[in-house]
Amino acid sequence: MILKRIWYQLVKVSISTGLFFYYKKIVVKGKSNIPRKGAVLMVSNHKNALIDPLLIATTSPRDIHFLTRASAFKIGLVKWILSTVNMLPIYRLRDGKQALAKNEAIFNYCFDLFNKRRSLLIFPEGTHDIRRWVRPLSKGFTRIAFGVFEKHPDVQLFIIPVGLNYTKADKFGESVSIYYGKPVLANDFYDKSDFNSSAQKLKDVVSEKMKELTTHIEIENYDETLKKLGDVNFLQPELINNQILHSDFKKQSTKENLDDKHPSILWKVLKGIVTLNSFIPMLIYKAIEPKIQEPEFVSSTKFALGITAFPIFYSLQTLLVHHFFGNQVAVLYLGISILLVLLLAKTK
Repeated sequence: MILKRIWYQLVKVSISTGLFFYYKKIVVKGKSNIPRKGAVLMVSNHKNALIDPLLIATTSPRDIHFLTRASAFKIGLVKWILSTVNMLPIYRLRDGKQALAKNEAIFNYCFDLFNKRRSLLIFPEGTHDIRRWVRPLSKGFTRIAFGVFEKHPDVQLFIIPVGLNYTKADKFGESVSIYYGKPVLANDFYDKSDFNSSAQKLKDVVSEKMKELTTHIEIENYDETLKKLGDVNFLQPELINNQILHSDFKKQSTKENLDDKHPSILWKVLKGIVTLNSFIPMLIYKAIEPKIQEPEFVSSTKFALGITAFPIFYSLQTLLVHHFFGNQVAVLYLGISILLVLLLAKTK
């Protein structure tokens, strides 16, 4: 158990470092709303595939268990790695009706986690969607929230709604904000004699809180509303939602509210230098890019290469420089390479 916790913390530090190099700015709000002890169920909107749980895991003070789609666990080695960082498979109808039966064991495992006063993260929308809206929450969310009371009636379960907000979810060098909402005590909603009604009430409350923590644009008028909003700061959902509510679509003109749509010439030059210095990882991404079917996986793919292929390639190049030019030049080369990537992320 101790070794697993140490491993989890090492992975957490590694991922945090990677995210620091990937994003221009990571803003965290409401972290004090997360109880330091006790059973906690975090529920978040899902925009950006693997990036979403990584951002929550690295900004939360709790060690988190995750429910992850079962398809990620098909390869034995990958399954083992995911399990070491508290990821649990969840099966969907597309995995087959027989596979759905396996969820019973997973749910029971989650109930035992809550009984041990641990924390769990789920994405109750069911799937990811890069658009700026909160989709209807699934039944599985309330089953997990209420199921623990049948098995462990003495457990107090706090639900923490989470809102993820990206300036541009599929781009490198952009910014993201993570909003942690105030706890909702699931026990207050549980009615054993009327499960469906109490589940619906909980879903409604949590859904509304999630909509307050991220920009929510009704899907019926999505494109029209997004166009009217213009270049606003999507890191501030309360401000944007207020504009939408009151139809206040004045174009934001201050520098602090504008997304930089046109990177500077200096940044483009910097990007060219980094690309030349990282030509093999870049070629790998170019080979993978056509196979990415959904925009929600673009950043996840870039980030995965960023924390694997780039460090390996820079290490090999550093060894090559050391062989021809000595230790001092090699250290200087590695330092400049790292600095250039950092500048590329932070100055876009």
